[in-house]
Amino acid sequence: MGYFVIMACRNTQKAQNAIDSFPELKLSSNYAIKKLDLGDFDSIRHFVADLTEFPEIYALDCNAGITYSGDFQYTKNGIEATFGTNHLGHFLLTNLLLEKYSVAKIVIISSALHDPKNKSPFAKAVFRSVDEMAHPKLDKNIGLKKTCEEFYATSKLCNILFAHELEKRLKIGNTNQNISINTVNPGLMLSTNFGRNHKPWEKIYRKALNFVFKIIGLADSPDQSAKVVVSLIDSVTKSGEYYDRGKVVASSADSYDKDKALKLWQGSELLIGSKFLSKN
Repeated sequence: MGYFVIMACRNTQKAQNAIDSFPELKLSSNYAIKKLDLGDFDSIRHFVADLTEFPEIYALDCNAGITYSGDFQYTKNGIEATFGTNHLGHFLLTNLLLEKYSVAKIVIISSALHDPKNKSPFAKAVFRSVDEMAHPKLDKNIGLKKTCEEFYATSKLCNILFAHELEKRLKIGNTNQNISINTVNPGLMLSTNFGRNHKPWEKIYRKALNFVFKIIGLADSPDQSAKVVVSLIDSVTKSGEYYDRGKVVASSADSYDKDKALKLWQGSELLIGSKFLSKN
């Protein structure tokens, strides 16, 4: 479609391998690979500072998402890894880019799991204070596995709260009235490498479940999801919407809570040690 794509990746060799699997993109040379670890504030700041050859950035796709099982994991800044990467890393990256560029489109990948009313057996999202999300304790009532699942679901709720607060601050401050900021549920995709750290029996279960869901029409594919994201970057001009499989739908009641959105923003600033888009 003519876009120059900056691929921001933790592992640049894996990024190159991905490029090599897309001959059209490889031949076009319409890409650059830049190292970025969203679990490291220094890496994020270095990434943005290293974009000197790009005078303009048109769009940002906040697509990073991690989850894990087992003992709690932490970012290089001592923050629980799921919250620190899925929310806080995107929060810092987005704000630093907005300080430097007039970004026109921002798409943030959330999940249906952000809604506590979803029917998945996955643990439910529970919005807590920012300090509790950044430095959590084990919930002995649900155990380690479910506690880690809760981290992921809650981080996806934070994605939408962040998007709403970001849009409000940009438009109240008259900083960028024309920016389009949307969130999207990519759908149920059990065939990706997202569960690469799962135990062998869990991987077999995912494959079997994906096979069944494909038959009954509930499974989604990375290709389908990517097309929705591209449309939000390329042609959609609406802002503040939540897209589910390409259609605008209402997100969870919690995701529209202005008080939660404000607390998340202010708490994120405290963790990073910088203020962004201050309304004062």
